[in-house]
Amino acid sequence: MKEDPRPLPKPTEQLELDPQIRLILPAGGIILFSGAQMHSSVPNTSGKTRFSIDFRVVHEDDVKAKGGAPIVDEECTGTTMRDYLRGTDLSHLPDDVGDLYDDGTGSEGKLIYQDKR
Repeated sequence: MKEDPRPLPKPTEQLELDPQIRLILPAGGIILFSGAQMHSSVPNTSGKTRFSIDFRVVHEDDVKAKGGAPIVDEECTGTTMRDYLRGTDLSHLPDDVGDLYDDGTGSEGKLIYQDKR
C-alpha cells in the first residue's frame, strides 16, 4: 500500500527519534512487544516484498486483573475488549470482562472511518 486512509494514532508532540532501534529479522522472524510502547514502521527500501501480520493478544487473567501496561499518554475512549476471540474455541471474552473496560462512550461520537471495500 502506498498510503493508509485510516486515521492512525500518532504523537502529538515532537519525539526524539535518535538513537533509533531497528529490528532486522530473518524470514519468518517474530517480534513480540507491548502495544502500549511507542512503535512505528519504516519505509521498506530493501527491494524485497515484506509481509507483516499483526496479532493483538491478551491474557484473560491479566485482563480481569487489569494488569496491563499503565496508560500514560493516550486519551482513547471505548474498548475493543469485546472483539478478542479465544484461540481454542473462537468465543468472545465474557461480557463482564468487557464491562470492566467500558467507559460508556461506545454509542457516542461519530464514525470517522468506514471501509468502503
